[in-house]
Amino acid sequence: MSDEFDRDAEREKLREKYERDQQKREASERMSELLLQGATMTNRHCPECQSPVFTYEGTAFCPTCEREVTEESEAERSEASERASGRSERSERRHASREAERSEASN
Repeated sequence: MSDEFDRDAEREKLREKYERDQQKREASERMSELLLQGATMTNRHCPECQSPVFTYEGTAFCPTCEREVTEESEAERSEASERASGRSERSERRHASREAERSEASN
């Protein structure tokens, strides 16, 4: 019978889900610990994993990736993802035009 329950496949799915859930619990635990230690959760997100960015003693970092997050790294990641998603030529021209206007305005 083709619609028979596949215990091994179901067991594997549950194991994978448990692993994902465990990783989420560990990340939440790290974030809670950071808050208790005086770190601040910002409204920014890590450009790598989309976890909330925290600040502590003037340094912004991702508790999940365990790396420093700067404005520049966020902007670079954003630009790279826009290029990867295939912005249209028209959109590129508009962007270049805005950049030129900003450049002229600052002179």
